[in-house]
Amino acid sequence: MPDTDIIDSPPRTEMQPAGLALGGINPHSALIIVDVQPDFMPGGALACTGGDEILLGLEWLLAQHAFDHVVATQDWHPAGHVSFASKHPPHQPFEALEFYGHSQTLWPDHCIQRTEGAALHPAIDWASCDAIIRKGTDPGIDSYSAFRNNIGPDGHRPATGLAGWLRDRRVTDVHVCGLARDVCVLWTAEDAVAAGFKTHFLWSLTRPVTYETDDDTRQRLSDLGIAIVDI
Repeated sequence: MPDTDIIDSPPRTEMQPAGLALGGINPHSALIIVDVQPDFMPGGALACTGGDEILLGLEWLLAQHAFDHVVATQDWHPAGHVSFASKHPPHQPFEALEFYGHSQTLWPDHCIQRTEGAALHPAIDWASCDAIIRKGTDPGIDSYSAFRNNIGPDGHRPATGLAGWLRDRRVTDVHVCGLARDVCVLWTAEDAVAAGFKTHFLWSLTRPVTYETDDDTRQRLSDLGIAIVDI
């Protein structure tokens, strides 16, 4: 699995933000936190609507130590990544081109390796994470999901190794949250189901690129039998 770090941390106690509550979490569960990075926050290169609104709830959730394992993903692009609109003039961000037989959204340059915008957000204490998966590192392939890259030139979606890592630790349930709700979190949830995990989507701890996609996202989750959870 690429660029994975193992980190331990002592337990901490924090006040619960209003409206959040835990209950009924399977003891063989993992929390997957997707791309909580400054570039996806308001003012960042690829801001999600209200992305910073999840920080307090996420910090509280981590402090509960309610999950056997915690995994974070980190968008980690080289400069000049194929998904950047700047790589395809005169095309602009959010236009789409066909890559390897499939539609690819062109994005603003974002989460470039070793920049402040690509760091895991400093407002969160990440010490409880067991593993950090860096994705989008191949300059020629985009990567949304924590489990698999997008389709490459050979027509396949290379695995990150996360599914095997979770199975080795007897994880049966995954709970996904982070940014963006309608792209990387959604793809992660879809691939979790495909990999055989019972999947829970922590809706209140996600935010989309645009709220206009929320109905479609909810429908897709429902179609796949993914539980939508508001904690």
